[in-house]
Amino acid sequence: MEIRAPQPSDVDAVMQLASGLGPVAGPFVRSHLDRHHLLVADLDGEVIGVLAYRTDWFQCTFVTLVSVREDHRKRGVARALFRAVEGMSPSPRIFSSTEETNAVSIQMHTALGFQTSGHIDNLPQGYRELLFYKRLRP
Repeated sequence: MEIRAPQPSDVDAVMQLASGLGPVAGPFVRSHLDRHHLLVADLDGEVIGVLAYRTDWFQCTFVTLVSVREDHRKRGVARALFRAVEGMSPSPRIFSSTEETNAVSIQMHTALGFQTSGHIDNLPQGYRELLFYKRLRP
């Protein structure tokens, strides 16, 4: 598996992986592509995972999306994507989040060494968004 920047030919696969975002998926993906803040996991020429991030969130890196193709989950794809963004983060701190109802994502963040950092209430989806934090270096 290779973690790399997306190529133009990857956009359809990235859009499919981001489809859980609903109607904002297109603008979301384009905005991250324009800023070069998108990584893909490539296995034998197929995109099996995607991670979007930003580096301007309170002067920290914030992972805004991680999605792995269902047939490749629990095989280290998300871990490899997170390690890649951790290695390129200009900040010694990385944040991520998930809905309080997403037990699999909560478990993944814990397994990757993230700690809970707080939550955001009153969001449109009606669920609390849990924030996670990981210190990368002193």
